[in-house]
Amino acid sequence: MGVMSTTAPRLLQVRRSTRITPRMIRVTLEGAELAGFAGAGPDRRIKMFFPVGGQDRPAVPRTTSGGPLWPTGEPRPTIRTYTVRRFDPTAGELDVDFVLHEGHGPAAAWAREAQAGAWVGVSEPGGRYVVDPEADFHLVIGDESALPAVATVLAALPAGVPAVAYLEVADVDEEQELPGGTGVHWVHRDDRSAGEPLADAVRAASLPAGRGQAWLAGESACVRDLRRHLLDDRGLDRRAVYATGYWRAR
Repeated sequence: MGVMSTTAPRLLQVRRSTRITPRMIRVTLEGAELAGFAGAGPDRRIKMFFPVGGQDRPAVPRTTSGGPLWPTGEPRPTIRTYTVRRFDPTAGELDVDFVLHEGHGPAAAWAREAQAGAWVGVSEPGGRYVVDPEADFHLVIGDESALPAVATVLAALPAGVPAVAYLEVADVDEEQELPGGTGVHWVHRDDRSAGEPLADAVRAASLPAGRGQAWLAGESACVRDLRRHLLDDRGLDRRAVYATGYWRAR
């Protein structure tokens, strides 16, 4: 999904913030502009527009026939991609989860400090993942940056079809309650490099028989290597593997 859609970003406000784990914050957004938001479904990605120094709310472009038109004289916002964790049109709420990495990037810093009423812009959601109803099993792989999307993917999988998830987090305190029950395997990073424990766990995994569909996201090098493993070593069809690098280890 590009930086801009054909619809201008929606300006929303923080309703509340909740610390989900020591390293993850859930920000719940609200606002009249949530009306008509197409946020339901698995792996719905949005661009978020964060205010920069001195701004109460971010500058967002309006849509014109010639493309997006930014306000004159205002600094451009910080823009980052996130996943819709939950959208409840009845309650008028949109949840977005933020991982607090070391050093905190501008988006995570905003989430950590945001109080009720703080403004942020949100684009129309997009995403290409569609659950294959004919798959014999589903495989979901990710690290903590992918957990919001993982939750929506697991919730969308058909009942009665084997589903296995391998999820890397820093330690036991970062585990979350997710759909999938006994099919969810947590992998702790501890003092190892990001992606290494996850790659080892997936390579050693015993997967269900048949034609599988896989969704994986997280650290870019790990995702690239595991995608190759699933295609070359496990024999999955490349059209059945959805892989996205969310971030790069330094």
